[in-house]
Amino acid sequence: MTMKTAMHLPFVLLISLLLAGCNKGAPLPGGYAIFIPAGDDSMMLVNSKNEGVAGAALAQIGNSGALIFGEIRATPQRSAAAASQTPGFFILDSATGTIERGLSREDWLQKLKKAGLQGEPDLVYPGRKAPRK
Repeated sequence: MTMKTAMHLPFVLLISLLLAGCNKGAPLPGGYAIFIPAGDDSMMLVNSKNEGVAGAALAQIGNSGALIFGEIRATPQRSAAAASQTPGFFILDSATGTIERGLSREDWLQKLKKAGLQGEPDLVYPGRKAPRK
């Protein structure tokens, strides 16, 4: 290895690590996006008509194929009428719009496994997921 190569190697490794850490994974399918209100910590999963599907306290999210899945935190302000804010884990089939909310972690993992996902699904902070509206 030349001296020049040896000097550049740490820089290349650092850039590679930074890019890997910024990876948001595959964008959400089916016209779904993350809505982040200005000046607010809440985040919501919305459909192509900008209708709230899951949130507003969306904690983590991931997707694989047509499935979008994640977790909604409980909030004191949660309106009983807002089904999209039901705390717990959720699974959305973006192809049909069918969503299951309020799942326990165990039920959620079992349903994801039944849908073909093996192991623990990759989830990210919703603000890191694309697309955003």
